[in-house]
Amino acid sequence: MPGVVLGCRNERPPLSFKILCYAFLLGLLQITLCQLLMTIALQFVSSSYESIGINLVPSVVFVMALFFRQEKLKFWSINGQGKIWGLVLSAAGALVLVLWEGPVLLTSRLSNIQAISDGVIGLIMIVVGVLATSFWNIMVKHVTQFYPAELSLSAMMSFFGTIQTAIVTVFVISWSSWELKWDGGLVLVTILLGGIVVTGLSYYVMTWSIKKNGPVFTSAFNPLLVVFSFLLQTFVLGDSAHLGSIVGAVSVIFGLYLILWAKANDMEKKEIVADDSVYPPLIQA
Repeated sequence: MPGVVLGCRNERPPLSFKILCYAFLLGLLQITLCQLLMTIALQFVSSSYESIGINLVPSVVFVMALFFRQEKLKFWSINGQGKIWGLVLSAAGALVLVLWEGPVLLTSRLSNIQAISDGVIGLIMIVVGVLATSFWNIMVKHVTQFYPAELSLSAMMSFFGTIQTAIVTVFVISWSSWELKWDGGLVLVTILLGGIVVTGLSYYVMTWSIKKNGPVFTSAFNPLLVVFSFLLQTFVLGDSAHLGSIVGAVSVIFGLYLILWAKANDMEKKEIVADDSVYPPLIQA
């Protein structure tokens, strides 16, 4: 973080107590609440269920963006209908994946039977994590309007989130859990990937994208998590693939990319209007 702050000091606006408070809140939402709860939830539910919960983020972000007036919806327009039906399809696909398994299409030797109580605990964690990361998307758009230094903001957010998570884990988990096991270096690789790629690179890219294109556009790429987690869980971890999982995943992906298509049309219209205002017609009536 010090290197980022010093390297960007000529480009970023001056720091203030207000910016630090926003960075603290962003770290609390995205890292301490969302990332920590989503990680713990994997002990109670499979990664596919968690991914489908994360893929509801665009729908929640869209509703929040309407409430905070960061998004406009013309109900009877083609783009408006695309956004609405995209929300319906994504929500329906999530319910299908969670509530209906269907016949087994790919049989696995591994069993994954979970207690109902464990599933409820995992579901609560996922819901809180989804709400936290959805509000994070809205907050990032608001903060970058008066503090457009994405790299510096991401560094401060990661710093505060790391401190908060460390404090929480001290009181929640035992000291033995802090011991690193160097079995084949897998633990070290996981930690490095989580710190460099997930917390470092991805948060910066997401912050930049939210600043440029808005929270709805950025969160619409979340359906890729369903595809990757489903493929890895089926072909690498050996879990069974049910018809309901495939139908639900396809519905979620199609619905959310329908929202993405509508957002792309909105952005194209804004660019056309901007060009017309900059370059007025040569012949005016």
